[in-house]
Amino acid sequence: MSDKPQENQAIPDQLMQIAREQEGGAERVLDQIEVVQHSFEEIQALSKECQEILRSVLPPSEELEKLTNRLEQIGFHADNGAYNIQGAFDLYQYQDVVRQKLERVGRSLIEVAQYVLGRLQPSEDHLPKMAPSGRDILHREPQIADVAKVDADLVVAEFFAKAMKDRAAQKENGG
Repeated sequence: MSDKPQENQAIPDQLMQIAREQEGGAERVLDQIEVVQHSFEEIQALSKECQEILRSVLPPSEELEKLTNRLEQIGFHADNGAYNIQGAFDLYQYQDVVRQKLERVGRSLIEVAQYVLGRLQPSEDHLPKMAPSGRDILHREPQIADVAKVDADLVVAEFFAKAMKDRAAQKENGG
């Protein structure tokens, strides 16, 4: 499959690909869950309708009571299934939070990569372009292979030192 992350692919691009796959898979799961939930609701409604019909057309008897009890059990199992579908929706929401975290990590990596690229190859092409939303990492152009420099560790350390200094300044200013 061509959607597999490749070893020579930049890490932000791999995260972008994983987030895209997560979102697509989650949407398909959600669609299926909605179909199942609708089926349980239909089973509940049909069970109640059958109970009412049986009670209105047949005289009270032991067999009628057994049949209506069975229909009540079917309704109970449909209720239980609908309850479990709600649990699946909760899991979907959790999965969406994980996807959002992946996007945040991807945005952070993009910021670091842009900063490092700007320091290694200063030009207007590498000025920071911050993603206004998580979806933007899914639509950015992939980078060519990561740039290497002997003192790349110094550039990364400089980035983090600047970030820590900016964060300390924000705390001092009450932000």
